Amino acid sequence: MKIVIVCDSWADGNGAIVATKRMMKELEARGHEFTIVTTNTAGYEGDLREVPGFYLPGVKESMQKMDFQFGKGKTKILKDAFKDADLVTIQFPFFLARKSVSVAKKMGVPVMAGCHMQPQNFTGAAGTESELGDKIVAKVFKAFIFGRVDAIHIPSRFGAELYQGFGINAHFRVVSNGIPREYVPMKKERPEFFGDKFTILNVGRHALEKRQELLIDGVLHSKYKDNIQLLLCGKGEDTEKLRKRGEELPVKPFIEYISMEDKLTYLNTADMYVQSSVIELESLSCLEAIGCGLPCLISNAKHSAAPQFALDDRFLFAEDDAESLGKQIDYWYENREELKKKKADALEMAEKYRMDKCVGEMERLYEEVAATKNDTEKILEPGLVMGS
Repeated sequence: MKIVIVCDSWADGNGAIVATKRMMKELEARGHEFTIVTTNTAGYEGDLREVPGFYLPGVKESMQKMDFQFGKGKTKILKDAFKDADLVTIQFPFFLARKSVSVAKKMGVPVMAGCHMQPQNFTGAAGTESELGDKIVAKVFKAFIFGRVDAIHIPSRFGAELYQGFGINAHFRVVSNGIPREYVPMKKERPEFFGDKFTILNVGRHALEKRQELLIDGVLHSKYKDNIQLLLCGKGEDTEKLRKRGEELPVKPFIEYISMEDKLTYLNTADMYVQSSVIELESLSCLEAIGCGLPCLISNAKHSAAPQFALDDRFLFAEDDAESLGKQIDYWYENREELKKKKADALEMAEKYRMDKCVGEMERLYEEVAATKNDTEKILEPGLVMGS
């Protein structure tokens, strides 16, 4: 198939873009051809069509740190990109999406949406946390794209039910973003600076919604804080704040952006992964962790799908509750031998999310949407369908 991906930005600034690139690479290996419509052509050697980009007032600095711009829909560019396409899939519910849906429908090209964010991501980036704000954002997303396409790919059941709750009536196909092939158990030498300390790993953009500061507070609540090594791997607007807070810990935390090689080393040698984020449509970091067999201790947040990766209730802590986190850390510190045995359970869970399975499900969805061209009987019915 010839598939066009419309994606406001193409830089690795967030999980949505990373997941899109990973899936595209897998589908290219199966013989599918891609054209990318985005705001930034740098670093891509394939068929890419550039549209102008812009920032919204009030969030420009935050967007620049994430290397993200909104795209402007230019009819001529979109028509040229969509010509001879079997399918158009749009990855963000913003201004570019609205124009892209209109152009694709006028051209008779099947169009669908990829849903990689929830309203809370947007309101959180604007520095607010409000149910009213979330509802308003959801209505905008619905008007721009989700209420105008017949099929939406979404990576978790949690996400599909969230949007159905906002009144969006479409065919939701749940297909995980998948565990990349690199994330498997490996024999790695434990880094010297880990020593015999209980090592807690977190990987991700340093931002308010990710709640890395809560991890520092959780360790401070632990009675074993003198022998805990905390790793906050990543970068973002909160990096310097985290380094300052980290000075309160008895063991200096590791707060750095890391290479892929180091990431795989830490995932294969740390004692436990901790996911503290309060907004997750799936959680790529948890997928990567269980792919390597690393059990995850997860915030039981109401706006997060990540709790699906908890092996049992002992791997959950109360949302935004450092004392609850500290108690769970203490439990697993005192039960380290059992924690090691739980690696087998993490790997068993990971099999459901391995890339071959997820790519196959995504390929089937693309084929089904593409088959609706000029055949109204093949329109996908509204509702929630589990893929992987």
